[in-house]
Amino acid sequence: MQKKKTIITLSIIMLFSLSWYAKAQTKQTMQSRIQSMAKETNPEKNVVSLHSIIRDFKLDTVNNAEDIDVLKGQVAISFLKAGAFLKFEVYLGLMSNKFNQTSYLNLAVGELLEGKINLDYAKVLAQRTVELYDSYKDDPSARPGSFPLEDWTRFMRMAAYPYYETYAEILHANGEDKTALFFEEKALKGIDLEDAMPSSVSLYTALLASQGQEDKAYEILLKMASVGKSSLNMSLQLRKLCVKKMGSDRTSVFLDSIQRNINNTYKVELAKKMMVNLEAPDFSLSDLSGKYVTLAGLKGKVVVLDFWATWCQPCIASMPAMEKISKAHPEVVFLFVATGENGKDAVKRIASYVKKTKFPVHVLMDIPLKGNQKLFQVACAYKVDGIPTKIVIDKKGKLRFSTKGYSSDAELINELEAMIAIASE
Repeated sequence: MQKKKTIITLSIIMLFSLSWYAKAQTKQTMQSRIQSMAKETNPEKNVVSLHSIIRDFKLDTVNNAEDIDVLKGQVAISFLKAGAFLKFEVYLGLMSNKFNQTSYLNLAVGELLEGKINLDYAKVLAQRTVELYDSYKDDPSARPGSFPLEDWTRFMRMAAYPYYETYAEILHANGEDKTALFFEEKALKGIDLEDAMPSSVSLYTALLASQGQEDKAYEILLKMASVGKSSLNMSLQLRKLCVKKMGSDRTSVFLDSIQRNINNTYKVELAKKMMVNLEAPDFSLSDLSGKYVTLAGLKGKVVVLDFWATWCQPCIASMPAMEKISKAHPEVVFLFVATGENGKDAVKRIASYVKKTKFPVHVLMDIPLKGNQKLFQVACAYKVDGIPTKIVIDKKGKLRFSTKGYSSDAELINELEAMIAIASE
């Protein structure tokens, strides 16, 4: 569901940016209270918060309309999460700005899709989202007076993507691929596919293939593979189409040659830009069974450290790619260092995640610093300032590469493949 989380995040960014433009002087304390509403599971408490924030910050319906819309939207979503769809509709209807309504409609669809809850209702909401958006996207009167025209135009272009894409996704889930393709093409209009989210390209090519446009899907998938931007799903789609065109044996040779070219390109680029030669700090950490692992004990092997946490969505999103590459390299030691996990139940929480997902296989528990429980020993030793972070250590115990963040399966796999190859030399 990484794509859905990304689209939800994009909608939130646009929504809060709109509110920020409308009332740039909004106090940070009010923003923190709105964030608390997003975490609250009891919608009735959010109703109380809505009124108390309006009262405490003296918000009025003219000068603070955008802020009040955000508050009402938070209440609406909390009712939706609680399954109270009628009250969700009530608070959605109380919002004064159509743009805000479409944003929260789209957020609602995302919540239902992610939880696989009442997909029929999700489809209705997704259709309402695009219909409402289409009704005002070219209407000058829909733009708030405090919002510059140039920025409003940009926002409208940005909004088209998550709205149409969400509708296309749920239509596809319901087997309505012809209509889904129509809206997916509207979502991707004006976007270079190489710059689009891999999951969007994957959906687009799957829809093309389902509608008898396999040649077009093949060309897109081949191009994405050739530039190293093919996701796991896209790779599977490409292999399937290649087999139909040239048979299994020729497909394997063909795709392997593409991957070798990508690996060679990555090796050259990484060697130029990212390779270092530092002594990797030693450590001694326990795994989930209480057994201690030291870096010194792994001399002679290439080691990959993956700094992650159960609360880190990009970390979790990268796990399928990490599982694939770890299985492809049994000669490499992959250690998943759980860091930033506070509380007495940290081990239990991580063990529960591993049991549920069957991955990662070898987890180590980072240790909080005595003077500052928010900092962790090994993460600090390796200067990790954000997760996920991957560290590649060669057979001599030298730190050769450090890479932070996650953008796509393809980029992660291609980078690590090249890093491992260099560290193994």
